[in-house]
Amino acid sequence: MEHLDQMVAGKVRLAMSDAGLCLEDLAARSGLPASDLRSLLAAHGSFTLDELVRIAAVVRRRVVDLLPDQEGMR
Repeated sequence: MEHLDQMVAGKVRLAMSDAGLCLEDLAARSGLPASDLRSLLAAHGSFTLDELVRIAAVVRRRVVDLLPDQEGMR
C-alpha cells in the first residue's frame, strides 16, 4: 500500500505544480488542513476519495488523473 500512496502523492504534487499552487494554496482552496496535506504528500498515509475529489476540483483535473495508471501498478 505504501507504494500506491507514494504514486498518488506524486500525481498530486505534479498536479499542484502544473496548477501553480503551493501546499498552502491547495490547503486553503480545498478546505483541507495543510498539516494533513503535508503528511499525505510525504506518503505518510492514504488520501481518501473525498480528499482526492476536493484536490481534483482545485487543480482542475479528474480524480482518475490523480491515480496511478496500469503501468504504475505493476
